[in-house]
Amino acid sequence: MGELFERRGHCLIAFDLRGRGLSDITEAGTYGWENHALDLFEAADALGLEHFDYVGHSMGAFIGMTAASLDRGKRIRKLVLIDGLGAPSQGALAAILSALAKREGQFKTQDEYLASIRSTSLVEPWDRYWDAHYRYDLIEEDGLVHPRTSAAAVAEDARYGGARDPKALWATISMPTLLLRATIPLGGTPGADVVTKADYDEFLASVPNAKGVEIAANHYGIVMAPEACEEIEKFLR
Repeated sequence: MGELFERRGHCLIAFDLRGRGLSDITEAGTYGWENHALDLFEAADALGLEHFDYVGHSMGAFIGMTAASLDRGKRIRKLVLIDGLGAPSQGALAAILSALAKREGQFKTQDEYLASIRSTSLVEPWDRYWDAHYRYDLIEEDGLVHPRTSAAAVAEDARYGGARDPKALWATISMPTLLLRATIPLGGTPGADVVTKADYDEFLASVPNAKGVEIAANHYGIVMAPEACEEIEKFLR
């Protein structure tokens, strides 16, 4: 996506959520969608961005909706939600939690870590972008490698999300919004959708400025799907 935006003259800024990548690992009780959303506005302030568009995938979509509820159309011009909207199906949730478990612990090499991720067969199709994505999060200590991402941060965010109804945020979305839904269930298991068809239809019927596009990819593959990137670029342009 970044390469496409750059070729077409756009500026795309990506930042690590707290507890992930190179961002600080903060104390317990400081995570959750609202704190991540507040970090988003703080980052925009630091970069001198009075207005901006927001693109979020998976939990990033929930953070985007939360940011929209706090912003009330003042700074966020357009909102893009990539396969994150309401409560995931039980099948999808089980698959995601299983994949997260593969990231825990220490590994002898980066390649061993990537092999553990790929063994879930959820990140499909695998390409050089996913390879770079997962290697970026690794740190070497005492001859072993492990993710920088805090397992405690991920667990706290999971508990936070599990205790909330994302649908409560829908009515607060006033800016033009693009919703992309992955139509291929995780692991090929029927019904293992992160955004259910029912939620997709309900959102589009209830949010006046929303447009939806279904993409033939799964929850992970959608962020690399050329059709998804084209739809996002076209919408923001």
